[in-house]
Amino acid sequence: MLPFKMITASYRLAARLEPEKCEQIIKALGIKRSTILDYVYPNNVKLAAAQMRLTSYKDLSAFIEECCRILDEAVKSGSHLVLFPHLVGALPLTAEKHAGSIAAQFIRDAVEGKASAAALRQRFEQMIDKFSDFLFDCSYNIFLLLAHKYNIYIATGGLYISTADGILCRSYLFSPDQQEAFFQDKIHLSPLEQQLGVKAGDEMKVLNLKIGKTAILAETDSLYYECFKVAKALGAEILLCPSLTGEALPGYADYNPALQHAQHFNVYTARASFCSAEDLLPAFQGASGIYAPLALSKDLDGIVAAAESGRPSVTAARIDPPKLAENMDVYSLNPGAGLCETMVGELYPALLKKAPPAPASGKAKPAKKGAR
Repeated sequence: MLPFKMITASYRLAARLEPEKCEQIIKALGIKRSTILDYVYPNNVKLAAAQMRLTSYKDLSAFIEECCRILDEAVKSGSHLVLFPHLVGALPLTAEKHAGSIAAQFIRDAVEGKASAAALRQRFEQMIDKFSDFLFDCSYNIFLLLAHKYNIYIATGGLYISTADGILCRSYLFSPDQQEAFFQDKIHLSPLEQQLGVKAGDEMKVLNLKIGKTAILAETDSLYYECFKVAKALGAEILLCPSLTGEALPGYADYNPALQHAQHFNVYTARASFCSAEDLLPAFQGASGIYAPLALSKDLDGIVAAAESGRPSVTAARIDPPKLAENMDVYSLNPGAGLCETMVGELYPALLKKAPPAPASGKAKPAKKGAR
């Protein structure tokens, strides 16, 4: 039986998140359409990653205004695409305090292990049943309208939705040229998602956008080598990795799977995550940025641009997708572990303190007179 508090919260949430209200709020903002996507030069593509503070919003207007602040900054920087963190579409839930408190208590119980697996799954299914439709309609309409108003691509992390196949975690990419968003279902689920009965996606999609061939690897999908491998095999040049937090390697917040796999697969990656100051959850740092193969980054470290850890920001950077074809993909071209040693030995024999290798005949031939 559904708790009375959840039933009443769903009615209040429905009233607060009406799609018509979203349209009215956005229309009142007087957003000026940019020309950023009217023509895109392939060698001059710009991505932006939004590092957001995970917090509650007093009403729907506050959430939309925060999204517009991020988009204004991205458009000002000349960005063609803005990546938001994972589950950003669930934040309007906090605009209704009772629904927000139910969700926050569920998260705390799940993290602290204060409820059984069966009880958690039942509560999760109840929240999906009562809240997810309103959240989907609201967030989908907000980001689709903003993509059209600003004339910019907007990628958002996953949102839990109920479908005929079960509960899925679905990420979206909104285009000003389309009336419907592209979507990617999460393929690799976390242990908690498996426990809650979330269904895994079974297909990787690569979108042929004006900025290049793009794929979305949300949260745990961005941790797996295989996901990058499949996306690369399908022709992806840009991999978007919406994430929740930034703790990938202790003490090295900038170094995360999005950065590492950009080297492995000769692709550009973008990562957007939340940071927190103990509002909804204990404090945690974010790790957001734009990453490239080592040779295509200014400092040869793979970092094109990175957000300051723990602070909300919009990080924008220029990338050059066609240049990937000119970059040596050492991971796929290396035929064996001894290649590097052999090349160094032949080119820089003094470095290894040994003579250069003899010709194949076994006997060195004298150089011709005048030869250089």
